[in-house]
Amino acid sequence: MNQTTINQTTINQAASKSENPVMSRLAIMRFKQKLQYKPEELERIGKQIEQYSDHKDISFKDFILKSWNLNKVKKMSTLEIIETLGSMHVDFEIERFKEQAQNYISAIQLAEDHYYTQNFQAEDEDEDFIWLAIIELWNRIIPEKYNMEMIDDLIQEGYEDIEKQNYRGGMEKWEKAWNIIVSIVPPHIKSVTDADKFIPILTQCIFNWCQDFEMELANAALEDASFHLKRIKYCQDFRRSFPYSEKSIIKNMLKAEAESRDELGDTETAKK
Repeated sequence: MNQTTINQTTINQAASKSENPVMSRLAIMRFKQKLQYKPEELERIGKQIEQYSDHKDISFKDFILKSWNLNKVKKMSTLEIIETLGSMHVDFEIERFKEQAQNYISAIQLAEDHYYTQNFQAEDEDEDFIWLAIIELWNRIIPEKYNMEMIDDLIQEGYEDIEKQNYRGGMEKWEKAWNIIVSIVPPHIKSVTDADKFIPILTQCIFNWCQDFEMELANAALEDASFHLKRIKYCQDFRRSFPYSEKSIIKNMLKAEAESRDELGDTETAKK
């Protein structure tokens, strides 16, 4: 396998807007995926990176456009995905995959343990196809078994809905994401910070997203008062699931619940 001309460190540096020094594979992939649909931004960032890069074999723009992402894999049939894995000398068998997945809550980790350990043959950017393929095949073959990558999909799709002011769609996705988080995080984890350590692969950390969820439920309630009930339930569920989270978050959840109760006319409970 040849060395990648524009390495992952370069992408990390270009994509990173987080305080965390390392971004997850999903975050990097989504960064590249978004750039593929934003030619002006791709051109701008490409010029900035190439000013400081010694690599001239391939442009940043070409590297991004050639990169695999979930959207590309989703357009392939199941047979095409499995055949492409086979062309890379990756052995994939559906029944064996189902058995393997029973011991995992991450498709990426499953790929690392069972597919990247094979004697695969893939050129540079094609290596990403393997873990992306395992994510997509998991979604198709065993969608009833939740994993971390499903949480990430729902959260990111929810953000996209909200950008389009489709609050109902966004909140439905986020409610499902929240339910999956609660179902796979072990009961001994009682703070959102520890939940992030347990699910470290997300594009947006739970610590930030859980607060966005509360705020967007409030925005949704401006159009539909029934979302106040969902906001109350979510705030209660959060405090029940992660009672040892930072005091500021717990306080904000209590305040949010009080606001929604007041909006619904339950002033006495709101005051309490």
